[in-house]
Amino acid sequence: MRILALTSVFLIACGGNSPAQEGTADSGGMLRPPAVAGRFYPGDSATLGTMVDSLLDISLMQHPAAGVIAGVVPHAGYVFSGATAADFYSSIEGVDYDVVVLIGPSHRVSFNGFSVFEGNGYLTPLGDVSVATEIAQRLRESHPSVSFVPEAHESEHCLEVQLPFLQKVLPSGFRIVPIVVGNTGPDELRYMAELILAESFDKRILVIASSDLSHFPTRELAEEVDLLTVEAILDGDMDSFLETTSADLTPRGLDTFACGRFPIALVMSYSALYPDVTPELLSMTTSAEFSGDDSEVVGYASILFETPAFEPSEWNISPEAIDILLEIAASSVRCAVEGENYSLPDSLPGELEVPRGAFVTLTSNGHLRGCIGSMRPISPLAETVMFMARSAALEDPRFIPVTASELQDLEYEISVLTPLQILDDWRNVVVGTDGLLISDPRGRSGVLLPQVPLEQDWNRVEFMEGVCLKAGMDRNAYLGNVTLYRFQAQVF
Repeated sequence: MRILALTSVFLIACGGNSPAQEGTADSGGMLRPPAVAGRFYPGDSATLGTMVDSLLDISLMQHPAAGVIAGVVPHAGYVFSGATAADFYSSIEGVDYDVVVLIGPSHRVSFNGFSVFEGNGYLTPLGDVSVATEIAQRLRESHPSVSFVPEAHESEHCLEVQLPFLQKVLPSGFRIVPIVVGNTGPDELRYMAELILAESFDKRILVIASSDLSHFPTRELAEEVDLLTVEAILDGDMDSFLETTSADLTPRGLDTFACGRFPIALVMSYSALYPDVTPELLSMTTSAEFSGDDSEVVGYASILFETPAFEPSEWNISPEAIDILLEIAASSVRCAVEGENYSLPDSLPGELEVPRGAFVTLTSNGHLRGCIGSMRPISPLAETVMFMARSAALEDPRFIPVTASELQDLEYEISVLTPLQILDDWRNVVVGTDGLLISDPRGRSGVLLPQVPLEQDWNRVEFMEGVCLKAGMDRNAYLGNVTLYRFQAQVF
């Protein structure tokens, strides 16, 4: 089943208990055994524990950062990249994450899309780490490019080598979602980032891209190209990063800029959905510093992404930004109706540069005149409002386009949406606070904003029935094989 089609705009008729427990590893489930213990890291638990503790003790990062949402960490043998990796793990020591989403490249198996592990846990010499099986299952069912490719996980080292560090620095009880990435593209990466974010409202989630940097150039070339790669990561533009690290731009003597460029891009896309994110380079090294061989080296870096706004449910727009958005909506409509071009202001608050979904509703003398919105955060909020306001005025198929004579009587309502949240139990819907999105295996979907049940004087059951009917389903479809999201909206 696919939760959402890869489309961005939904037309809506405006005006008109605890989550299930995640699965855990047990003796009756599928546990992936260690594949590189004794090679990439010690196979003996005591020796491994001592080695990881020593790497953490000498780390440059001794002060944990509570707002880390994501990171880039190398995955070579511990004697080569362990010290660099330890800098990241020291930065999150003691932070109580519920789920760690581990994303790495496929080194041995070629496939398209993403392989999300279908099993109950990963084993290391330090014990087992449980998989958040329900999250993994939702990702496999929701993303059109996700499946489970067993051979992509069997001998792959890039995720496994992260686990002993996690077992040492995080409180017990965290779970993982292991994802191996094959060949994919920007749209698929963005959609995966949104699906991971949808899990973050009732869980504290950390997303890690497992990747080394340059492969097998000289030390001199490695230091040069790794700096360019890291700068592209810190700039935060996923498309620019993918272009900068494209295989077409690989200089002679370099196999790749980063073996995990797609996992890195996914982390960048995920982090871009949070406001006020600060990427920080913790350390950057090469294998030459540990092997003494400058002729063919591999580059490593540890990078974290931190935000003070860790809770997506608290992402409210400031009064100053609200005024700017209303002016953008009105100006965009006026220019569109009068046949003029409109450009966004040159300087905008940072909160309007974060990708957010939004709806713009136009009314005239108390009557609906147009309403168009984007559920998905595919553009910066200011751009979303600009385009949705224009579309509401000219492209709502229920109405003729707005005319110049109507401009003075138009009123504007903007609904800025929180990211979508998985809804495991429809009885948890809060009428008047939550909006709803429903989809079924046939690809049908429907959405209603939070204000709709208040306008219609609906109770919770009537709200559920209403969104089913909006999707063209039976009114009781919400009780069957469907997937539900909820979201909130800041309306002004």
